Amino acid sequence: MKLGKLLAGMLVSLPAIVLAQANIENGTLRMGIRNDGSLMPTEISPLTGITYLTSGADGLTPGCYCEAWGVADAVSNTSGYTGANVGIQGITSESFTSTATTATAVANAFGTFRVTHAFAPSSTSNIYEVKVTIENISSAPVEALYGRAMDWDVFPTAFSEYTTIKRGSSTALVFSSDNGFHNADPLNPDSGILFTNQDIEDSGPEDHGAHFRFNFGTIAPGAKVEFTIGYGAAGNQVDALAALATFGAEAYSLGKPSQNPPGTPNTDGTPNTYIFAFKGIGGVQLIGVDAVDDSAPAVTRPTSGTVTAINVLTNDTVDAAPATTSNVTLAAVGTWPAGITVTPDGNVLVASSAAPGAYTVSYEICSTVQATQCATATVTLEVTAPVVVVPKAVPVGNPLVLAGLGLLLLGFARRKLV
Repeated sequence: MKLGKLLAGMLVSLPAIVLAQANIENGTLRMGIRNDGSLMPTEISPLTGITYLTSGADGLTPGCYCEAWGVADAVSNTSGYTGANVGIQGITSESFTSTATTATAVANAFGTFRVTHAFAPSSTSNIYEVKVTIENISSAPVEALYGRAMDWDVFPTAFSEYTTIKRGSSTALVFSSDNGFHNADPLNPDSGILFTNQDIEDSGPEDHGAHFRFNFGTIAPGAKVEFTIGYGAAGNQVDALAALATFGAEAYSLGKPSQNPPGTPNTDGTPNTYIFAFKGIGGVQLIGVDAVDDSAPAVTRPTSGTVTAINVLTNDTVDAAPATTSNVTLAAVGTWPAGITVTPDGNVLVASSAAPGAYTVSYEICSTVQATQCATATVTLEVTAPVVVVPKAVPVGNPLVLAGLGLLLLGFARRKLV
């Protein structure tokens, strides 16, 4: 009896266990933050990675909870990582605080680093920014490596997305791939799914994501490095690129559906394009170049000279502004059919020498400010032959011809009588 009362008293006196994690919102996005700074806390509802509130879809949660970060010291060859799917190795939460719109997670990494992830709204409602601080809390210099990975699962074609990765000119970025299933341990090799260490636009469709790895060099005891991650979403690719421009991205990945609606291939990123970006990593701000596929109306080949089938720059953008000859250069990609050309200002010309037929050709536009920032698109067009009208010959024996000749002879005869 006394033992029962004692145990009951102990249970009553125990403090409530508070799960240190939170879902935060800015009106456009909802982010789910675990106590160590990774995403997708599984103990609270709704389960959230990056949710675009306009479409109501989350870009991470439909499949495995594959999002993780890791840190390593290249000097001691020691590393740690954490994520909802990969588990926790060498990472311990020190503190977690949150409000309705912000969250800060502080973690200890194998006694060598203190890693802080501070989530807050950014200058654009389409991106949440995460200020990351890596502090050397050891007594010796370290070489700090940081990795972050996520698997895109984008509505309405989760497990079949297009992935874009732009690496930029960062001096700290040492590796990238489309392997969002990686545990983000900077010392763990990654062979990618479809590619590694490339600038890729619309890779897929495939069940893949993005993995970035950085080397921030030597950090003295008590010193720290800082950079910023951007997570977000927009209603299409053009708006996502505009958000990246406002954010100031130096490297990024986009995840977007391969079909919209299901069964209809689509690369414009509707109804949601998801964003994973970095800045403060020793690069310059990337310019978002977007080239959109074109379909020209049927054009009749001229009998001489040229006619314009379509202007391909009309629906292309640079940082969401119209593409013009002042902000892009344009060139044909591959071999175009004889008699069909594209001008620097985007006009597709069909000459009298073009053969009738249906064609699909490609072109590329590149930023005039950053020549490495390019995008390609296709043009479909149909060329038809001009209709030649041939006058119908009238047979000599036709009654009308004979009557006409008769009237003509009669006229001559009358003149002679006069």
